[in-house]
Amino acid sequence: MQDKEFEKLIDLYLKDQLSMEEKFRVEEWLGHITDEQAFDSLTALEKQDTQKRTYHELINKIKPVQSKSEISFIVYMRPWLKVASCIVLIGVVIFAFNGRFKEIFGIQQYTSVSNSTGHITKSILSDGTIVWLKGNSKLSFPVNFKDDLRKVDLDGEALFEVAKDASHPFIIHCGNLTTRVLGTSFNIKRTNNKIEVDVLTGRVFLSSANAAAITLHPHQKGVYFESKKTITQESHPIQEVASLTKGTEYNMFFNDATIEDVLQRTEKKFEVKITYKASRAGNTRITADFTDQSLINTMNMMCEALNLDYKIKEHSVTVTDKLN
Repeated sequence: MQDKEFEKLIDLYLKDQLSMEEKFRVEEWLGHITDEQAFDSLTALEKQDTQKRTYHELINKIKPVQSKSEISFIVYMRPWLKVASCIVLIGVVIFAFNGRFKEIFGIQQYTSVSNSTGHITKSILSDGTIVWLKGNSKLSFPVNFKDDLRKVDLDGEALFEVAKDASHPFIIHCGNLTTRVLGTSFNIKRTNNKIEVDVLTGRVFLSSANAAAITLHPHQKGVYFESKKTITQESHPIQEVASLTKGTEYNMFFNDATIEDVLQRTEKKFEVKITYKASRAGNTRITADFTDQSLINTMNMMCEALNLDYKIKEHSVTVTDKLN
């Protein structure tokens, strides 16, 4: 793609004149570009403006409330800033198109898990994605993700907590419907004649060879009717989230919980062993929402707020005092 062609594409994007699929592809490519590369490509004035507008931590705000006997904190999350006014990144993006993200060829070893019981089973994929497989369902996936695209196949129903990785989109094939995300949580359910996709967080792109593609946002549902070969979009009440996540460890909200409680639930969800060696007393109370966060993000936010440190080695996590 030539520079002028891509400049025209960016111009149409900024004017909101692209199709949903074209818009998704542009934003996906922009997501490939690291903060360092983008920053280096800016002028001095643009760098100064970027420094004012950009935040580098997942934690938005931590408000400590201290007393003699306990310390509480609240973690507030805010959505990632949307990439806009991005014309300054054209040169960097063209570089990406010219081969930096070429597909890695190779044979991947696949495995599958089936759930014929009435209980929900959990699978943690090699990228950290958590899949809650529901009854009478089957999931097929690579033992290790090696390609630029993280592809899995689903037959039945599952709740996905996809690990965020902008350079490796996550794709779920379910019947004739393809679900494409970068990092989000959603539920997919296939019945005899339709496939339902309920989005909890993030953005989900639905497509099929015989239907117009749509983009879904939190608290929206997409339904693919296999007989009609159409995809429709609708909103669903937030109370349905509880039914979609029932029987899973998706909800990681803590209200005035002890460190011990938080670590125990974290151990169970991510299937790790956490050893706590910090001197901070157990009367520290935590109010925070780690829902839809990875193990690393969860530990980062908690340790940042409590002035602790941690190390992860394979399936073990050690929490210690932070050295000043």
